[in-house]
Amino acid sequence: MEDLSIDIGNFGVKLVSAKTIEKQKAAAGKAENEKTLEEKLGAKVLPSHFLDYDDLGDQRTAIGDKQLHIDKYVSSIDKDFEYAWGTDLHLVHAEDKFISTIGFENRYSRREFKLLADFALAELARDYEEAKKGILEVIVSTGVPTDDFTKVPVDAITKTFLGDHNITVNGDSLNIRVKEVLVNPQPVGTVYNEVLDLEGYVIEDQAHLLEEQVVVVDIGGGTLLIDTLKNLNLSNPRTQKPYGAFELYDRIVNLATEGGIKGITAFEVERILRDSNPKDGYFFKPNRNESFSITNYVNKAVTKYTRDVLNTVVTTIKTNLRNDTMLFTGGTSNLIQQEEAKLQFKFARFVEDSEVANVFGFYKYLKSMVAARSE
Repeated sequence: MEDLSIDIGNFGVKLVSAKTIEKQKAAAGKAENEKTLEEKLGAKVLPSHFLDYDDLGDQRTAIGDKQLHIDKYVSSIDKDFEYAWGTDLHLVHAEDKFISTIGFENRYSRREFKLLADFALAELARDYEEAKKGILEVIVSTGVPTDDFTKVPVDAITKTFLGDHNITVNGDSLNIRVKEVLVNPQPVGTVYNEVLDLEGYVIEDQAHLLEEQVVVVDIGGGTLLIDTLKNLNLSNPRTQKPYGAFELYDRIVNLATEGGIKGITAFEVERILRDSNPKDGYFFKPNRNESFSITNYVNKAVTKYTRDVLNTVVTTIKTNLRNDTMLFTGGTSNLIQQEEAKLQFKFARFVEDSEVANVFGFYKYLKSMVAARSE
């Protein structure tokens, strides 16, 4: 039985298994600029959108390593259609045809989400020979926003993952049998990541978090989650706002468009922010001959977004007096002005590798459960 951790966010899919962690350890001797993102993080990170394969274009004319890192997926739940998914999907320049899984109602029952769940399982299963030669049996650990941590959404996401899955990737058939699904609220994932090691055991110098009042500010792609945990139990105050990274990206697009830069999209802004060094500035390059600075627009939008996020935190928790620790997490926490947050909240800290903190927390929780059952 293999342990898989899957975090399907509104903008990104994060995946962890023993194999992804092994790859990170094996790459320890490499220079940082030679490592893949998976080798750096110990997790696979892919977009939360995909394409009908017919909209991808024909890669057969590409030369060698110029081919994009995009694969062809066929799921048994929609076997008459082929889909394209991979880390280079943004390079296709087909944003208007992306099939998105972002949503706030019935997300886990939608066909698009079920397909992405199958793709995620297949992406992890590709590392295991059992999936190719027989059936890979797994336990899946995942999470949902706190407002979705109720019976109907939890049952829906459990039903999506549980059972047998057959997916072909580039023509190779993979068989996965999900024997059990563990679902946690997202903020608990971050705390698990801080408190537990990779085998699921408590890290001694972090054990205090188990007994503290901890506020988790999770800034994701589609949502801003603010949750209070007392002795690792969900408590109040808390809130969930549909105010994630896409708000910031849209604001940058609007400012750039008003400034005369046409054609830039939220997907391109996401990639520019991810790949750029803030010290060098931010540039939109619609083609190889032109480059437009969007640095001023980015800085203005980030300042406004930071203020909005911090104001939401203040109005949610009302007082910081009883809080022992505040953890900022989620991929978008890397984009806000961190010093402003630390000035306003003296017990705040930003989680390392925050983009994958939740998925590692889900993985560590699963390892702790498996360890407890074996004792």
